[in-house]
Amino acid sequence: MARIEVPTETLLVEMGDEGLNILETNMQMSDMDENAPVVCDICSKPLGKMKDVKHIESPETITIAVRNGFKPEQMLKATKDMLKEEGEKIPDDFMEIVFESWKSIVDKSETPWALCEDCHKSIQIYIKKRSANV
Repeated sequence: MARIEVPTETLLVEMGDEGLNILETNMQMSDMDENAPVVCDICSKPLGKMKDVKHIESPETITIAVRNGFKPEQMLKATKDMLKEEGEKIPDDFMEIVFESWKSIVDKSETPWALCEDCHKSIQIYIKKRSANV
């Protein structure tokens, strides 16, 4: 079994009147088993083992895609469904706050993002928008 070093970050957040507030971000290198399970950093789909992850994007690339209009549709839908299940009568009122909070987390992210095939394809469309506009 091989061990690999991967950059990781831990965010301490709280829910405020304006959405999520990031209180603290800790960066570190972590020792991880190359066979450790990994999920997509956007939609949480299982990706298999760390050594088999096919798509890794820099935090800057994700930020560019979001600034060019990318929205994590699956994550937003899952959040809306969760709010409905918890009895929220008007979940749409919270979705803009959820999205703005997620964008704030993206802007502060300093570690690479592991992506599934679908999220990688979605992100590429918004990255290419930038190069077409330059």
